[in-house]
Amino acid sequence: MRPVSPRFIACEGTLADSKIIVYGIPFVGRVNLRKGAEDGPRDLRLASDSIETYSPWVGRDLEDLPIADIGDCELPDGAPPREQLDAARAEIAAWWRPGLIPFMIGGDHTATVPVMEAIAPSFPDLRILHLDAHPDTREAFLGERYNYASAMARVMDVVPAERVYQVGMRTGSREEYERRRPHFFPVVAGHPVDIVRRLLPELRDHPLYVTIDVDVLDPADAPGTGSPEPGGLRVPELVEIVRMLDGCRVIGGDLVEVAHAWDPTGRTGIAAAWVMREAFLTWWGTVR
Repeated sequence: MRPVSPRFIACEGTLADSKIIVYGIPFVGRVNLRKGAEDGPRDLRLASDSIETYSPWVGRDLEDLPIADIGDCELPDGAPPREQLDAARAEIAAWWRPGLIPFMIGGDHTATVPVMEAIAPSFPDLRILHLDAHPDTREAFLGERYNYASAMARVMDVVPAERVYQVGMRTGSREEYERRRPHFFPVVAGHPVDIVRRLLPELRDHPLYVTIDVDVLDPADAPGTGSPEPGGLRVPELVEIVRMLDGCRVIGGDLVEVAHAWDPTGRTGIAAAWVMREAFLTWWGTVR
C-alpha cells in the first residue's frame, strides 16, 4: 500500500491497532466521456477536512473509533484493467483478515471487483446493497469487460446475482432493464428510501456489504462525478438510507466515482465524506 497525505479525517490509527480500515483504489478504466475518478481517493480525503468528526444525529465521534487510513493500492501504470485490478486484489489480500472492517474509496466502480474477490469467499452468505444511478451490468462496454459500465456484472461473477440488491437506478441501457437481475429496484419501482426500508428484513439476516456510487446523488449535490444523472437522491435521503441499516451486520463498504475535475467547488467530496462519517458512526460506532 502507498502511504497518503492527508488521510481521511480522524483516521489516525495504524493497521496493527485499528479495526475499521479505510483505503483507496485509484483505478479508472476505459472512459468515454468525463475522466477523473482515479483522483477520487485524494479528492475525498481533502474534502473530509471540511467536515466535523462528531455527528449530533448519532451522538458519536470518529475520533473514538479504532480507525486507520492505510493509503492506496499501488496499481501498475499503463497496464490493462484486469492486471491493475489483480494488483489491487493482491494488496488487499496481503493485509485483510476476518475481523477487520474494510471501507474502500475509489476510483471508478470497477474498483469494487477486486474487493469482492478478496473478501467475499470469507462470507459465503454475503449480501450486497448497491446504491447507484446506473445498473453497471453491461457485459462489456467500449470493448472492455472490466469497465465502469460493467462493474456490477463482474461483481456478480463473484457474488451470485440473487444476493445483490440494486437500488436507485434511473438510467441504463435497454438490455440492462429488459434483462434485469433478480433484485433490481430502479426509481420507477419506488423511491429508494422506501425500497431499502422494505428490504431491511432480508438484509438484516445476512452479512452485508454496501457499495455507493456517488452519482446516486442528484447532480445538484454531487456534480463531480463521471456520469451525473438528474433526478437523484439528496444528501439527507442517502443518509437516511445509511442510518436505516443500523442493526444490519455491515462487514464493509465503499464509496466510488468522486471526480473533482468536474466540481471546482469540491462539494461532491464534502457530501461523500459526510455520508461516510454517518455510515461509520451508525454501522460501527460501538466498535472498540
